[in-house]
Amino acid sequence: MRLRKSLILLPIASVLVVLSHIGWIRDDLGILLTVDERPIDVIGNIENQLNQLNRNCDSVERLTVSNKKYQLAQSLIDGYSPPDSSNSKIASVWAMDDWILVEVEFKDLLPAVVLIEKADADAFIVPDAVWSGYTNPHLPAPFIRKFLMHKLASPPLALINCFEPHSNAFR
Repeated sequence: MRLRKSLILLPIASVLVVLSHIGWIRDDLGILLTVDERPIDVIGNIENQLNQLNRNCDSVERLTVSNKKYQLAQSLIDGYSPPDSSNSKIASVWAMDDWILVEVEFKDLLPAVVLIEKADADAFIVPDAVWSGYTNPHLPAPFIRKFLMHKLASPPLALINCFEPHSNAFR
């Protein structure tokens, strides 16, 4: 084979080999890149990076067990759908103004991210703003953020944007 033909065929063959290993699939939660049939959430990675670059978390506070808002969140979650919800284990809690965002795992239920609104003296779990389940192979943070933003008319943007999963269920 001549050198000129080899130089033409080599890049074509290289592209074809690469294309035989990668592809795109659509599942219930969105689009994924596949490399040797292993799914990769490219779009979620990009959204996560953009979120981390553009968000401002100055008004968002990560709460500890001793905080009253943490304890309020724990009691609301424990009483939400007993008896299964009473075995909750909170992975992380964030608060901003009158909003509390809780990441929680259960013994017999799927993991959840719960948004709580505190209006006057009352606090309640926002029923439409509860994510429950897994997101694999999609990255959990961008998917759950998007879900919460679409469920509320006026979402607490900074709080939702600053959400970073700490639960083992979302790793």
